[in-house]
Amino acid sequence: MDGSSSGFKVAEINAEIPRKIRLDGLTIKVLSGAILTFLAGIALIVWIAYGILTGLHTRNMLRRDGQFVFGEIAKTSVNRGGEDVRYTFLVDGVLYSGRAEMELDHYTAPGDSKKISLRYLPSDPRVNQPIEWRWVSVHDFFPFLLLLAFIAVSVRVIILAIRMAILARIGIVVVGTVTGCSPNKKLFTIYYEFTGEDNTSREGKCNLAREYETGTSIPIIYLRSNPKRNSHYPISGFSTAE
Repeated sequence: MDGSSSGFKVAEINAEIPRKIRLDGLTIKVLSGAILTFLAGIALIVWIAYGILTGLHTRNMLRRDGQFVFGEIAKTSVNRGGEDVRYTFLVDGVLYSGRAEMELDHYTAPGDSKKISLRYLPSDPRVNQPIEWRWVSVHDFFPFLLLLAFIAVSVRVIILAIRMAILARIGIVVVGTVTGCSPNKKLFTIYYEFTGEDNTSREGKCNLAREYETGTSIPIIYLRSNPKRNSHYPISGFSTAE
């Protein structure tokens, strides 16, 4: 069977390999969104990691060379399960300021809720940090895991788009037979079987907007190097450039 009776000619379609393909507007928008989400997520992780490493470096340096001083708490605000604390302190009559994220109610000086225990570098008091500075808490893990989830979803979308593009470009088209069809929200899940170049019968499924009856012949595209990667032809979201 060459597929001509069903409105498509397998030989002509396969003669165009490798095909020139293009993405439709919706696919471009989804892929662009996934790429931007991935890049923004990676940039945010780098920024968070830089802040943590910088804070740890400052803490270690102040533990080694820092001087102790009591500072005055100027302002506090709740932030991710902790508090964003702004403070000031005096060194040799000069007023300096600082800011740090702290555990709730774990940073005030004993007996005085308006003071905070600090360390500063004598050579440069602008380098300072509360003694009870925290670099991470359990409250940070949920937003971090949520960020990782967004990155994972965007990576999945990008990989799927690349795989589908490769399939659309170099996939082999054959005539398949519908073996089942079931509603799937606003689409239909089409189950089919096809025979590859090695005369091995294989199965697959895809979601389509159109319902098919069992036994209907449909065009199937599969990857010669990995026949398990297959779909209905043409692949939704991709078209062959003229």
